[in-house]
Amino acid sequence: MNMTPEFYADKDIAKILNMSPEWVRGQRHRRKHGLPCILDLEPRYIGACPRYSRDDVEAFVAALKG
Repeated sequence: MNMTPEFYADKDIAKILNMSPEWVRGQRHRRKHGLPCILDLEPRYIGACPRYSRDDVEAFVAALKG
């Protein structure tokens, strides 16, 4: 049984975008501090762990594809 997760971690988003987890973290930091960024996804925190909604990630990727 293959289940698609409802939330993605930094490493998951990095893999989807073919970027590094450090890049994802850097983008989140820039967004948090009002600096220009490309990754405009709003993280949801589970404890101290940032996670991203699958629906938000899929919409972001679809927008990149045009």
